[in-house]
Amino acid sequence: MEKVIRKILKDESDNLDIEYWHSKSPEERLDALQILREQYIYFFNKQELYNESRKGLRRFYKIIKRV
Repeated sequence: MEKVIRKILKDESDNLDIEYWHSKSPEERLDALQILREQYIYFFNKQELYNESRKGLRRFYKIIKRV
């Protein structure tokens, strides 16, 4: 298998990124976003803050669900 390296300009790179994400389904985009969120939480040691915010979100969801 031969490796291929391509040089591209920054503007072209941005366009390729946009095209790539437009080719993905909304579910695939959300999955990728969730993976990035989990990596951020892990690498920057934000587990405690994340857990606290989830408690608030659950409480908020219960209140909205009742109304």
